[in-house]
Amino acid sequence: MVIIARGYIKVDIFFRVNPFLTLGLPRGASHSQTKKVFREKLIEARNDADLRARICLAYDVIVNKDYYDECEKDTFKLKKNLIKSWNVAYYYTVVGNSYNLITEIEDNPLLLNYKDPLKRNLLYIAARNGHTRICEYLINKGMEINDIQGTGSTPLHGAVYYGQTNVVKLLLNYGAKTNIKNNFNHFPIDEASIDEIKNLLKEAEEDPIVNLFNTLKNKNIAKSLIPISSEGNIIAKKITCKLNNLPNNYKFDDVNNEWITAWHGTNFTCLESIAEIGLKPAGGALKDGQELKVCISHISREKTVDKIKDWANAIFVSPSIFYCGYPAYAKEISSKNETFRVLVETRVKPKSYYERTSTCPKYVPKIDEPKNLEYRIEPKNEKDVQVVSLTFVKDDFFKKAKNFSEGEIFKLKCIER
Repeated sequence: MVIIARGYIKVDIFFRVNPFLTLGLPRGASHSQTKKVFREKLIEARNDADLRARICLAYDVIVNKDYYDECEKDTFKLKKNLIKSWNVAYYYTVVGNSYNLITEIEDNPLLLNYKDPLKRNLLYIAARNGHTRICEYLINKGMEINDIQGTGSTPLHGAVYYGQTNVVKLLLNYGAKTNIKNNFNHFPIDEASIDEIKNLLKEAEEDPIVNLFNTLKNKNIAKSLIPISSEGNIIAKKITCKLNNLPNNYKFDDVNNEWITAWHGTNFTCLESIAEIGLKPAGGALKDGQELKVCISHISREKTVDKIKDWANAIFVSPSIFYCGYPAYAKEISSKNETFRVLVETRVKPKSYYERTSTCPKYVPKIDEPKNLEYRIEPKNEKDVQVVSLTFVKDDFFKKAKNFSEGEIFKLKCIER
């Protein structure tokens, strides 16, 4: 039985399918012929979840015969002795039953580590079959987005080859690599037959945010690239960073739960250094040995503010993403023909900073924005500021937002160790 309710496909484990009738294939068709027809049928049905579920199940019956019993002539269903965690989770992934799959995984998270006899994991199966909701769930549960399958392919290869445009978009938004070759010596773009998918892959290859994420991930500094959506539209992208510079006497749980969220606007070219060694005060050294200088338009080093000499020789953050997103601080970058402002999300140790009102005279506060928008941290306390993400927010968001509370959507909920 196939039911679609509230956006979820519910195909129960007793559902019967005639794979030959569904795919329009004769019994005994070759593997290459079956694969070709499956690909064509999937592309045709990519916007019809019900039909796609039947097509995916029909293909699986043919290629994984040992999983299914023939009930009557040319009609099959899952074997009763296989109705256990892994096989059921695999089955629900094949047909796109996200509701039941999520229930299975929440009961047994080890299912995320399993692979079928062909060394394919659940994310690959879901990507190949076009089940976008399942893909996003699995990625957010921590499955490796670039995991290599038995053929050397990644989930992106599978989604590209089988024409699953929405899944390709999702995987690229989460930072899937486009430069991995499979055992057929193919990059994902070599397996694309749809122009829209080819264009998506070309854009991703040139995307500075994705490229930065992969650079930091290769250095074991970043773990995840997370798109942030509102009303169905992506409004930001966030690269989560590990706390590599946390002193031994600081507790991770304190940083995660008790330290204060604050933001810092900057230039894209500074981000790799910031992710690697943290924020530095003016006069401090970057990772390449260069000195960090005060911008010409900002308060100079020799100035005294609030009776504090050399005011600019410090780290500055703000409780407001809007204040730090102001063009005087957060510079713009283009990604996929859209403009983003560059920010750094931090956690700041309570009582480690000096508060004051804005020193940016042209800034117009949002409704309910705090009075004290600048947090100043002395150079000797630079470890009291920990970088937790690099956040890129669409320029349009800043122009349209009116209330300070609208910025809460960008706050990272869980910090990476």
